[in-house]
Amino acid sequence: MDKRAKVCLIIGAILLLVGVGGFVLGITYADDIEDGQPTFVLEDVTNGTLSVLDEDGQGDLGFTFFVKAEFIDANEDGTWDHCDSTSVNITQKPGIVNSDWSKLGHDLDGEFYYEIEAEGDGCSTNREMNKHYYFENDSYIKLGRACYACGVGEFSFDSNQSVYVVNDDDWNLGPTIGIVILGFIGGIGSLCCGIVFLLVGIILIFTLKDEDVQPMMMNQDGQFVIQQNMASTQMIQQPSQTVIEPYSPPRASVDVHESANETVNEPYSFPTTSSPELDEK
Repeated sequence: MDKRAKVCLIIGAILLLVGVGGFVLGITYADDIEDGQPTFVLEDVTNGTLSVLDEDGQGDLGFTFFVKAEFIDANEDGTWDHCDSTSVNITQKPGIVNSDWSKLGHDLDGEFYYEIEAEGDGCSTNREMNKHYYFENDSYIKLGRACYACGVGEFSFDSNQSVYVVNDDDWNLGPTIGIVILGFIGGIGSLCCGIVFLLVGIILIFTLKDEDVQPMMMNQDGQFVIQQNMASTQMIQQPSQTVIEPYSPPRASVDVHESANETVNEPYSFPTTSSPELDEK
């Protein structure tokens, strides 16, 4: 397998694991969002005293009042009935903090005011769109708020009906929501990138062949050349040696010439005069 394909596959697998981990982290912390919701600091009471901490010195969000009832407008006067039947009187409150975000707090002066869904709607039914429950529990419906932008001090109230009070500064969802967003966004991004790298790696497996890395070397002229494999070099050089072998003249002509020289230089031998008949005598 080509090294480039291996690298793509490894990176893709790592990104896929990171993406799955991000999703798991996001889902885990998403379940903790419900645990970060503020709970009732006072339940089923007609009076109470609460402390305002204002840890940052910028004023607190105050308190929200709920009642156990339903959104009903029996007389159809455009106002929810639980607002007509419930009143809250503030008996003690801290001073209002002068901050840019709490300019409305100066007008309210820490007093109780009716608010269901959106600021300014009060208890108006608003075509039955002005509804707000205690999170997922529809047994508790919102009545109003008090001590908006209050500083450090004691807050006391009384009411003619039983109320349930939430401290709006008890929300602790900042880190949780951040982790959930980071987990899901990071998980989606990692999964997409991981799939892309895996696809590229698979394509490279079928399109690229294994290639031996050929080392570079410097010749006598100072130029870089590729050093070929010794086996292939020998195979190439072997036939080239036969081709470039210098031509040698045949040895036969030399021998003939030498023989001729020897014949010419050899001294002449005279024939003998003896005959077989003379030898017998």
